[in-house]
Amino acid sequence: MWLPAGLIVLAFISLYPIIYAVINSLKTEPQSTVNPFWFTNWPLQWSNFLIAFETIWHAFFTSAIITSVSVVGIIALASLSGYAFARIPFPAKNVLFMIIFGLLLVPGFLTLIPLFIEIKDFGLLDHDLGLILPYIAGGQAFAIFVFRSFFSGLPDEIFESAVMDGASDLTLYGRIVMPLSIPIMVTIAIINVVGIWGDYVLPSLVMNATGHRTLAVAIVSFEAPKFAPSLNVYNIELAAYLLASIPLLFLFSFLMKYFIQGMTSGSIKM
Repeated sequence: MWLPAGLIVLAFISLYPIIYAVINSLKTEPQSTVNPFWFTNWPLQWSNFLIAFETIWHAFFTSAIITSVSVVGIIALASLSGYAFARIPFPAKNVLFMIIFGLLLVPGFLTLIPLFIEIKDFGLLDHDLGLILPYIAGGQAFAIFVFRSFFSGLPDEIFESAVMDGASDLTLYGRIVMPLSIPIMVTIAIINVVGIWGDYVLPSLVMNATGHRTLAVAIVSFEAPKFAPSLNVYNIELAAYLLASIPLLFLFSFLMKYFIQGMTSGSIKM
């Protein structure tokens, strides 16, 4: 009896920030001041979401492009590297893999200043590539580790029979390995999408142009829209946060089955 009740309490505590955002995104600020914890106003202010979208839509699509290209690049390069480490013999393979694995132990903030200087020297400030390339590079270590572990666990008989039929490494990679690794690709994609979509620190340094920002930067620096400069933005900002979470909700809803398969396949040990 106590266990279900405790789980309900924990679920409510975990979900209430979202409930709070939903409630207050449908109010004006005076209405939120009177009672911020429940609906007390009718009609609800659905226009807050329209104003929020009109204000952040450009940043929304900028983040969508950066996130999509970065995740595709991470999976494409890491899967090739993981296959090489798992199935192709070459000199110093284990040493190179341990070096890559060691990158997982380096905190990201230690490389932030050198990374920013490098982006600046390459002339990539205020450019999408100034984020895409670091995201692809930064996602390689974990993804390579996961792909290598999964590819190493595949039965050798599959590869031996394919090689006897004349299959090359590229054929093995494209026609055998990748179709079997869809749950792993989805798992890596979701983990990286969540991190890149919500990243604030690096975009706030790289994207300095007011008209070209990622979604996280645009929401944190939310201002009243030009067509209503006197508008109070607190409730509209909450609506913007909810709009920003919609793609992630859809992603988890449609891909959760593959995500769970990837997490339970033995390739990721949490």
